[in-house]
Amino acid sequence: MHHHHHHAPFAIAGLLIVITVLTAVGTFTDYWGVGPGINVGIYRWGKSGANRDFQNSPGWLQCVVVCQLMAFSFELLFCLLIVPAILFRRMMPVHAACTLLSLIIFILLLISCIVFAVNIHGYIFANLLVKMKVGWSWGLSLAATILSLLLFLISGSATGYGAYSEYH
Repeated sequence: MHHHHHHAPFAIAGLLIVITVLTAVGTFTDYWGVGPGINVGIYRWGKSGANRDFQNSPGWLQCVVVCQLMAFSFELLFCLLIVPAILFRRMMPVHAACTLLSLIIFILLLISCIVFAVNIHGYIFANLLVKMKVGWSWGLSLAATILSLLLFLISGSATGYGAYSEYH
């Protein structure tokens, strides 16, 4: 049982990097919603008037943007926590933090994926009601969501159960 512990931080870090990359690419690309001849992102990154557009956009879309950015921020924070744990090969007391962070990331990503998928069908694009489907940017976020659930399960089992079984 004890041997299993040493690989946990590497598995967690590897998974975390994949999730962070997926979230970043998903969040900042413009293929969340795809329709006939058009594709939209959740925010007009780097375009003028982006913030005004954001403020005028429907609440559900703002919710998606906020959730994605918060998840991304937590992922970066998580990276900062896990790197020293691996470098110094010392299990720092980051376990509870890892489990909590991965749960927060999972919940945020789940909210944004569900909210977007539910609302995209009635999305008004440039005052036209266009039939839209979720695109690959959304798909990447969904993949990150599923992986973050896995991350939560790994960090949860690597912490609580592992330590618990050592005593019995």
